[in-house]
Amino acid sequence: MTKEFEKILVAVDGSDQSMRAVDIAISLAKKYESALTALYVIHIPFGESLYPRSAWHKDFIDDINKDTGGWFAEIQRRGKENGVEISSEMKETAESVPAEITRYAKEDKIDLIVVGSKGKSELEKMFLGSVAAGVLAYAPCPVLVVR
Repeated sequence: MTKEFEKILVAVDGSDQSMRAVDIAISLAKKYESALTALYVIHIPFGESLYPRSAWHKDFIDDINKDTGGWFAEIQRRGKENGVEISSEMKETAESVPAEITRYAKEDKIDLIVVGSKGKSELEKMFLGSVAAGVLAYAPCPVLVVR
């Protein structure tokens, strides 16, 4: 069987929309026997130039891990329930989140990106999320936007 989507990437942020995207990505990965990666991108404005890494990075990452631990565990649970192994990735960027998602997809030769239509931010609740819009605009592969 030719795999239409050998590698699927689902962008996650713990929001209801991204968890719905996870469910769709799991179902597609199961159907196409695809490798599935859940990617969470941490945006660090201005990069390290304004914040010395040693002063804040460990505490910052510890806080992120507290926030993400629960929903990454839930993602793994949903994958196991459906017989789909999911690798979890967390990347930091000073660029935009969509730029990091599309860079990752290009470098890892992803065949399909699944993303929620809206993320966690209040502003994004008013219209198609800026992350989803950016990924749609610049992705090197098809993008499935989940409502």
